Amino acid sequence: MSVGSLRIIAGSLKGRKIRVPEVAGVRPTPDRVREAMFSILGETVAAARVLDVYAGSGSLGLEAYSRGASTVVFLESDRVVCKALQSTLEDLAVTGHCRTVLGRAGRSPGCIMDVAPFDLVLADPPYSEQAAADLLIWLSDPGLVAEEGRVVLERESGGEATGGDGSRFQHVRTARYGRTALDFYSVSGTTGHRPA
Repeated sequence: MSVGSLRIIAGSLKGRKIRVPEVAGVRPTPDRVREAMFSILGETVAAARVLDVYAGSGSLGLEAYSRGASTVVFLESDRVVCKALQSTLEDLAVTGHCRTVLGRAGRSPGCIMDVAPFDLVLADPPYSEQAAADLLIWLSDPGLVAEEGRVVLERESGGEATGGDGSRFQHVRTARYGRTALDFYSVSGTTGHRPA
């Protein structure tokens, strides 16, 4: 396995390298999309408990940690990718606040419930409408996402956002950047801050 790298954009780890394993299916979120995502999220990241689903290189969760998140759990199903991500966490000396979990979204969330409920979920699922819908339903598991929690799903910019039907989430906003779209969701009925 060869390894590339990218850098953390802002915060306490600004400029630090993130390993990107060259494994099929790993496609790190481009810098300008990450920058835009965190600009939209703003202060909601500070002190948040974050779940990075389909973590891959960990670029989303590490960016959140660098910008003030208190804890980040990286859920990754590929053993090789998860091992590379664990090495990155060790290199950055963040294993006290960040951890990897080898597992699949959609399965029992028991292995991550000790950190839940999560305030923010960042997900770059396989680009399919069904994967996004299934993820929102899985995240509706009681106690997994906080009542004021937010979910951001990355997808291809063509098409429409998954509506959240059958889940406890409502679509709040979509932002498009070239071939990538970010869909922002809040827990249904949330009256707190929403991304503008």
